[in-house]
Amino acid sequence: MTQQRVNLFMESEPFRTAGGVVNGLILEDLREQGHEVSAHYKHRLSGTDTPMPVATADRLRRILAEPPADLAIFCDMGLWIHPPSPRIARRSVVLFHGLVGGQSLWLGNPAVDLYTAYSPYMREALISLLTLPDVRRRTCLDPSGFDKVVDFHAGLPCVASPTGDARMQGAQLPAQIQEALDAGDVLGHALQPRKPDWYAVLSILVHLNLQSREANGPRYRLVVDAEDFALIDYSYTHGFPFDVGSGRAMLDGMGFKLSDLLIPVRFLNQAALFRLFELTKFGLSFNIYPEPFGFYPLESVYQGCPVYTNGIGNNRFSVPPGHGIRVFDNVDMAFGDPFSFQEVANAILEDVRSRDRVTQECARGREFITRNFDRDSFTRTWRKALAHLDAPRPRPRPFDALLVKQSPMVRRLEEETGRVVSDFERLTLEPRELAILKASLDRSMGQVLGDMNEADQALLQGLFSRGVLTLRPEGHVSGL
Repeated sequence: MTQQRVNLFMESEPFRTAGGVVNGLILEDLREQGHEVSAHYKHRLSGTDTPMPVATADRLRRILAEPPADLAIFCDMGLWIHPPSPRIARRSVVLFHGLVGGQSLWLGNPAVDLYTAYSPYMREALISLLTLPDVRRRTCLDPSGFDKVVDFHAGLPCVASPTGDARMQGAQLPAQIQEALDAGDVLGHALQPRKPDWYAVLSILVHLNLQSREANGPRYRLVVDAEDFALIDYSYTHGFPFDVGSGRAMLDGMGFKLSDLLIPVRFLNQAALFRLFELTKFGLSFNIYPEPFGFYPLESVYQGCPVYTNGIGNNRFSVPPGHGIRVFDNVDMAFGDPFSFQEVANAILEDVRSRDRVTQECARGREFITRNFDRDSFTRTWRKALAHLDAPRPRPRPFDALLVKQSPMVRRLEEETGRVVSDFERLTLEPRELAILKASLDRSMGQVLGDMNEADQALLQGLFSRGVLTLRPEGHVSGL
């Protein structure tokens, strides 16, 4: 791109969070290219601004007083500062750290020229959302959405420096970590704040300790975020906001308190975090929210600690099989069978006892991460992504020519029972819905709708609207 005036609207300030790492790299790269960059961060400017947002209104006044920039780049949460508009910038790009922010501000918004994400999974999920079909009207929410989404490679601080980025502030490693190791405990981690499925995590932890106790083995404990620990402790008594399910009864039956198995830590600085990963034997990433990228799992593998996951979101795609992230995702787990998690516990126990295979897998993972997520890879792929702004856009494809595909959000489909596990929800299809799904896959919409009655069209729409099916043009390559 030629030199331009660029406005950034971002939730996370550079290098304050995982998303802030990417925001910071983008800011640095834009300035390295010679662009004049103005950056705006956070929806609320301060705590005193919350009850009466005077400062927020004044910031908006100042933004609107400036002539439109050449380009505005919004992160998903930064959209709340001001939505994309020609009044703000001649062209607009939205960057997605996740999918929880401002959905109505970017879905189908004609002011957005390009959607960007830093994993192929997020790219494919975004395409599915943007092109959600209206079966009866034979059109998509945004027919051009197939050509407006690109991805690039994030840059991981662990690749740039053994101790990470010093600008990412946090606590030191607490003494109880070393005390637990000195006592002979085997430590794991589940440190993604507010993301874990605690029903699954506690079930795995119970199975680990049941089997280890039977073999007169060590205690297995888990390092968790301190805020999450407080909410788990509350949920243990009150039943919400987390579902701990049968985990409570099983822990009680074994004579354990939560504090016996969970070690809470405050948000760690990167040097302390990486040291923790070196000390732990396993990581759990059994989450309830689709992982858009997965900094913690990749950083864990990079430091030699394997990660066990249900594969939600990008966790099932972030590294190739045999590279340190192992996916355990059967339908019974998703539907809440506590005994199904024994499979995960068995794998962890075996890997802790025999480390050779795990060490080799993490070494392969480290090499993959080094090759794909360094600063040079970020710069090359980010600039290539922005170049799509100037690329000619193909004409929208005819709706009837689009092919019906299984949604990238679907993780498991059990044809015998109709049970579906996706990153969006778990559901059980009725027999007619399952029959329509099987008859529609890999066929064009024209063929599918050719002899379909109105009732079946409504069922087909439901399969799209619940994230089971999606559309793709012929020849589309997902890269997943």
